[in-house]
Order: sequence, then structure tokens, then C-alpha cells
Amino acid sequence: MSGPHPLPSLTCRKCGRSNPWVYFAPVAVEGTGTCICMVCAAARGWLDRSGNLKPGITL
Repeated sequence: MSGPHPLPSLTCRKCGRSNPWVYFAPVAVEGTGTCICMVCAAARGWLDRSGNLKPGITL
């Protein structure tokens, strides 16, 4: 019987924040990786009022 898979340790590619609660575009290899945190995505105007990516934005 196998246990739960641990989440990878992620760092925001834009601000360097470690393990943000909400993130986009995670890239993980062997338990560590990068992402873009929601704060950085919002600051760049990539999100709509609901916190979803705007149409045409791809990460």
C-alpha cells in the first residue's frame, strides 16, 4: 500500500516566494520546481476579477 505523494517544493519564478498557497504553471522535477504565484500573476494583469487567467494569457 502506498502513501500520499508529497507536494513538490516550489519557488515563484518572478518574486522567489517559497511554496505559495495559490500558483500557476508549476514545473517540478524530482520534488523541487518553479511556478508563478497568484500575487505576481495579478500584479502583471494576467488575472480577471475572479482570479482566473484572462482569455489569451498562457503560462
